[in-house]
Amino acid sequence: MFTQIKIILFLVLCPILLFSQLNFNSHITVSSGNDGFGRPRIALDANNDPFIVYRNNMSPKTIRISKWNGNGFASPYDITTIGIQPSSQDGPEIAAKGDTIYVVFTSSATTHSSIMMIRSFDGGITFSDTIRVSENDSPQICRMGNVAINEQGQPVISYMKNDLSFSTAEQMVRTSNDFGLTFGTAVNSTLNSPDKPCDCCKASLLVSGNNIYVLFRNNENNKRNSYVSKSSNYGASFDLVNEIDDYDWILNSCPSSVSRGVFMDDSLLIVKKSGATGNNEIVLTSISSVTLDYSYNLNIDEIPNVNQRYPEISNSSDSIFIVWQDDRSGGQNCFLSYSYGGIKNLSTGISFTDSTFAGPKFNPHLTFKNGTLHLVYIDFLESSIKYVRAYVSSTTNIKEIEYFMPNRVNFDILGRKNHHGFNKLKFLD
Repeated sequence: MFTQIKIILFLVLCPILLFSQLNFNSHITVSSGNDGFGRPRIALDANNDPFIVYRNNMSPKTIRISKWNGNGFASPYDITTIGIQPSSQDGPEIAAKGDTIYVVFTSSATTHSSIMMIRSFDGGITFSDTIRVSENDSPQICRMGNVAINEQGQPVISYMKNDLSFSTAEQMVRTSNDFGLTFGTAVNSTLNSPDKPCDCCKASLLVSGNNIYVLFRNNENNKRNSYVSKSSNYGASFDLVNEIDDYDWILNSCPSSVSRGVFMDDSLLIVKKSGATGNNEIVLTSISSVTLDYSYNLNIDEIPNVNQRYPEISNSSDSIFIVWQDDRSGGQNCFLSYSYGGIKNLSTGISFTDSTFAGPKFNPHLTFKNGTLHLVYIDFLESSIKYVRAYVSSTTNIKEIEYFMPNRVNFDILGRKNHHGFNKLKFLD
């Protein structure tokens, strides 16, 4: 069997196809100092205007929102009440469709941590009282919540549930049919995976019709590989599960990572962190939405001895945008890889943060719609959240060369066996 290897070379004198370039606007400070600057998440309202939800870790802790007002971001305001105590360990997470917004977070206000949600139906102008999502029965620790929204605007919530000794980790899923007023029975989405999920790694969700996909990291005696589980009956059960890594990542400490995904045609595109080769890398995976079988794992911007983490992905049709943070320049910074022509045209990483000021930048997030890319991140030295948007500004000629070679590789440079040695040798420039 042969593997098709595509090497994309940027040649001005040999044009073959056009590669769209991004034009970035000025960076805008959304919030800073006592207004808070903890882990921003960005989404769009019904008018396609951005809003940013984040933690204020100053005491008393709250979750806040800042909305675009036409010229910039309005002053942020609290959307949780004092006493709810949103955790500074993870979250918040958001999902939006039109003017329906769900915000999910871990709360320390209960005896043991629990998953809470607030909701808005007017684009974030007002929010509901706090709604408890995790079960309120036997003593348990629930944290690392996430949320997706279906075509009808209904929320789907995932979270990690554990006993008080942290020995029974389960990735739970609850669905709602009344816009989050009540939730159905909590279902263990990782029941059919080997051993148990990694109890320090948040899961994420994708929803399409009756299909719910949970992207999670497993822990099988310190083998911490990435998995996907699928429900075909809208969360009543999760009967299909599959591993999506080429190599085993053996690690006796917490990788603290989240896999993220989007739909693309009949596939799921997933970005994840892997340290299986000895280098912490951001990897792009494509899997079948039907069978969960994966067709490739590609390094997006592999750099030796650089720690890459916290990937996020957004897309529209074959336009794909991926962000992450890494320390290639000695300190943390945020990078972007993008393509307007599908996977084969993904760029290597470019920094999109404000270069006017030195210092660490981290926790990037993004959303893309109608030709506009919205980006947000933390500027550590300024103690601020910053926003920047980008548009297509010009095109550059690139050349794509194709050739074939036999694939004889069935192991990595450390000698470990590839789970799927066939048709996996692909290089992305």
